[in-house]
Amino acid sequence: MLFSTSQPDHVEPPNRTSRAQCWTARDGYFGCLERNHRQQSEQQTSGNKYYFVPGEEPKQVCSTEREAYHSLCMKSWVEHFNKRIVNEQRSVATQVGLSKSRHPP
Repeated sequence: MLFSTSQPDHVEPPNRTSRAQCWTARDGYFGCLERNHRQQSEQQTSGNKYYFVPGEEPKQVCSTEREAYHSLCMKSWVEHFNKRIVNEQRSVATQVGLSKSRHPP
């Protein structure tokens, strides 16, 4: 065969234990990012996003949690979870912005 690979064609899906480990790592990483984002928001009053974006943090921030997240979760899951958390936060930020525009102080 001209294009053969040593990789098997079929990869077993993650079992219940590995899924739980992935979710725990994801929650730890996102929790760390959220805490860091809140601290940054308290220190800076302007030019700050209303939400955090996984992968945009400095390398030293949440590095242990990020490493666990990427090692315990499949790449496609990491991409999915990252997109989902950003979309959820954007939705909340939009709702807060709309609420403030309807009810000025």
